[in-house]
Amino acid sequence: MIDSLLHAFRENPEIAIFLSIALGTLVGRLKWRSFHLGTVAGSLLMGLLIGQIDIEIPSILKAVFFALFIYAVGFKSGPGFFGSLSRGTLKLVMLSVVLCVTGLLCILAMNAYFGFDAGFAAGLGAGALTDTAMMGTASSAMHSLPISADELETLNSHMAIAYAVTYLFGTIGLIIFVSSVAPMLLGIDLKASARELEAELAGKGNAGKDEEVNTYKMMVGRAHLVKAGMPADGKSIEEVEAQSKHLSIERVIRGNRIIERDISLKLEAGDIVGLVARRDYVSDMDYLFGPEIDSPVALSYPQKTLTIVLNRRQYAGKTLGELRAETGPLSRHGVFLNRIVRSGFDLPLINHTVYRIGDLVEISGRPSQVEAIATRFGRVKTGHYKSDIAIHTLAIVIGTLLGLLSAHIGVVPIELGVGGGILVVALVVGWAHSRYPGFGDLPPAAQWAFSELGLTAFAAVVGLMAGPAAIAAMQKHGLALVGAGVFVTLIPPIVAFYFGKYLLKLHPMILLGGIAGAQTEAASMNTIIEESGSQTPVIGFTVCYAVSNVLFAVWGPIIVALA
Repeated sequence: MIDSLLHAFRENPEIAIFLSIALGTLVGRLKWRSFHLGTVAGSLLMGLLIGQIDIEIPSILKAVFFALFIYAVGFKSGPGFFGSLSRGTLKLVMLSVVLCVTGLLCILAMNAYFGFDAGFAAGLGAGALTDTAMMGTASSAMHSLPISADELETLNSHMAIAYAVTYLFGTIGLIIFVSSVAPMLLGIDLKASARELEAELAGKGNAGKDEEVNTYKMMVGRAHLVKAGMPADGKSIEEVEAQSKHLSIERVIRGNRIIERDISLKLEAGDIVGLVARRDYVSDMDYLFGPEIDSPVALSYPQKTLTIVLNRRQYAGKTLGELRAETGPLSRHGVFLNRIVRSGFDLPLINHTVYRIGDLVEISGRPSQVEAIATRFGRVKTGHYKSDIAIHTLAIVIGTLLGLLSAHIGVVPIELGVGGGILVVALVVGWAHSRYPGFGDLPPAAQWAFSELGLTAFAAVVGLMAGPAAIAAMQKHGLALVGAGVFVTLIPPIVAFYFGKYLLKLHPMILLGGIAGAQTEAASMNTIIEESGSQTPVIGFTVCYAVSNVLFAVWGPIIVALA
């Protein structure tokens, strides 16, 4: 029975790959407090375990899976990466560059001190800095080295071991640093610091515009009976909305008549108004109109919610405060801003938040006005468009050919490598798609499939290919890798921390978010958000995350060349 099963695994390696992904995903979901290993590290560990039965995996599979992953990363990061290259984000770009360069120097220093080979060095960097793309681009570069197939297999095995050994502290170490150590060094309370930044950003450049100071929240519908003598009695809808700028009156019931929105209509005692208001202003409505009542007819006005992909260049780089000054409060249009999402994180809806091409914005309100606002700022995101497979596969081909080009500085070969070439082309395609929505569609679900399946399958294949040689490497270099991993995980954020604090003079919350982004660690970002109860750190995270994703991927071939 066992022999038959082993034979099936060896003859059909795809079984081992998918089993490693399945078991790795289950292991990766196990949580201890807020920490969980994740599907990538879990799949690699399961691959290392299953690989002990010595399964021969075609190396081309690793290249294919990594190409899918790195292309999805580049496509998603393209708008943010090119959007970050502006004067307004220069400090955050500098923070990311300092952390990434420090990380590269630390990897090379540990490589020289312990005498690692290129495989150990690349895996050390990818695990300690929690950036799997570095391992992929390094793997591509190793294939171009003038070494035998056995030596290449050994390097790949060492890379898998180094990644597996260093990844755990790479994740936990940064979480501890940004959530506990850094706030202690700064002498701040995360919650208090976040409130301070929110107040500073909300009021920046908007003196006298109270309606724009507070953060918008989800809107709610209410029906109120207009009572004689109340402030709204005898006033037109336009006058009422000018007095209370966080509501929109959508319908009026007068006797048996249903009167749709007409801003010139004067309200009378006995009218029932159906309105939309911010949740935190609902309690004021009783004092403006009269008591709240249950009126299904008054609340049956049409509403629409749309998600917009922002792609209008004329607004790029402007803050929400500036855009509100141009358009007027959205509530005047019967439209309300619900959320802005960048790189998967909600941005704070305050005046200082900057519009970037590629941001996703959710608005709701009167259908005609919602559609008009959507058209003005971008294109409506739907779930019904198809992936432009021809464009994306051709882009991968072009990226691969670009990565094969090389030059030399002395005896050191300089090249992007296949992974780096695909990443560069994907960045351009993603940016072009944000500007010209009809070009290169790739729905979020397809991006997720490319990224998640590509990365977990790549990790599983790397683990399986490491095989029995992994145990010997672990026994010989395990302790050295642990020590080197701690060094590479902590030194770059410490250097970036003091650089950001004293030279760039960043606000603590933006600095902490920037460090998490520069080390491409989303778990750390989530921890900061939870501890502070604020989305403001995302301001620093998104720019640094986009820049570091590119730099860390480029580091892979450099590490191989120098190690």
